[in-house]
Amino acid sequence: MPVELSTTGPPCPPKYRNTVHAPFFTAAVLSVLTVGASWGVLILWRIGFDERFTGVSVHEINAHGYAQITGWVGLFVMGFGYQAFPRLWRTSLAAPRLVPVVLAAAVTGLVTAVIGMGAAGYRAGGGWTVPVALVGNALVLVASLLFAGQLLVTYRRSGGPLRPVTGFIGSGVFWIVGQAAFGLWHTAMTMTAAARSDLLWYIATYQAPLRDMQIHGMALLMILGLSSHLLPQMFGVARTPERRAWTALLLINAGVVTEVVVFVAYRWTGAHWAAALLMLPWLMIAGGVAVMALPWRLWRRLPRNDHRSGKFVRAAYGWLALSLVMLLLMPVYQSVTGLAFSHAYYGAIRHAITVGFASMMITGIAARVAPTLRGIHPRTLGSLTGPFVLLNTGCALRVILQTLTDWHPFFFSVVGISGLLELTALAWWGTGLLRIIHGPTVPGAGGYAPGVPRPAPGAV
Repeated sequence: MPVELSTTGPPCPPKYRNTVHAPFFTAAVLSVLTVGASWGVLILWRIGFDERFTGVSVHEINAHGYAQITGWVGLFVMGFGYQAFPRLWRTSLAAPRLVPVVLAAAVTGLVTAVIGMGAAGYRAGGGWTVPVALVGNALVLVASLLFAGQLLVTYRRSGGPLRPVTGFIGSGVFWIVGQAAFGLWHTAMTMTAAARSDLLWYIATYQAPLRDMQIHGMALLMILGLSSHLLPQMFGVARTPERRAWTALLLINAGVVTEVVVFVAYRWTGAHWAAALLMLPWLMIAGGVAVMALPWRLWRRLPRNDHRSGKFVRAAYGWLALSLVMLLLMPVYQSVTGLAFSHAYYGAIRHAITVGFASMMITGIAARVAPTLRGIHPRTLGSLTGPFVLLNTGCALRVILQTLTDWHPFFFSVVGISGLLELTALAWWGTGLLRIIHGPTVPGAGGYAPGVPRPAPGAV
């Protein structure tokens, strides 16, 4: 069974070789277990008691969303990027001394932004909330720019050919920076809106494009690119041919840009024909995903399965497929329900891709990578079946029950159960991951599971 992580490339200090990811992974887990999933559970129960999705302050919702995107997804991407991307490019990380600066800026910015937006959501703190939230957003933007700059310099000095996986990584990093900059502007506009009508305008016009940049741009492209490189090594699936991968990259990037532009144009013009054009970018994104992922045949048993992480990966792509199908069926759902827009259905789509896909991939890949880097063979660890079942059950209940709130208010009273199941799963998985990350390394393992052959040069 080959291991997906290699020490190929110019030498670098040991602390940056197999431990650079550790503080980022730790901060990500702490983020999701506090202001991420835990706060989300509280918000969900309050929505259930109020029996409406608009009963919670938009600033509080945005603070929770910011924690999930910047803390949970963003910190994991940074940690994995620092650890794996230089090895992928057969070189060492540029300016490694910037790593703690990026970590400090990202974590400080995350905490500061969440405090500012959260306090505004609870109508506490007065005028200080706006500058605090903006400073936090600005720090995260600085961290994103530094991270992007380091990776760019690292890749350029590698001198290697441009491959699709690098194209996906570069696109994901572009959207990391883009969403951070747009998020800073959006936070300023929403928190300084002069009247409620202005606030509603900014939310209705720019909130969805921001989420598209974060989910379809940043998260989807980064995960697809890494999957194309890691899954064949981890599980023996077929590789996506380069021409197909480049086509997928073009389709998804064009789809994200188009859905952002079309939605803003629709809001500014009020023309319903413009809203109908959203089906085009949604088809482009779905088509790009299909072109990229179909060769892996994840609906079949993995050629080289493991007892720990393979099930997370397969389930994640199932959730991705469901979210895209639901997105394409949105006009049908609106026609059947007679609703011009459904917060419940739209939120269910977002939950399927954020928790079902992105979170499932994070939990599965981290469960494989973290032990390997500590010299622990994953087969010596538990199967994580408990967290897997709870996370999938919670996500399924959330998608189903949230959608059903359009049909009967009773489902508001039980939708909160889904959040508790997801939080329990993440706490179970997260505490185990932290024990591995901060536990002892197997002596002499050098970041490899004992008894497992080292991969060929150039493997990540």
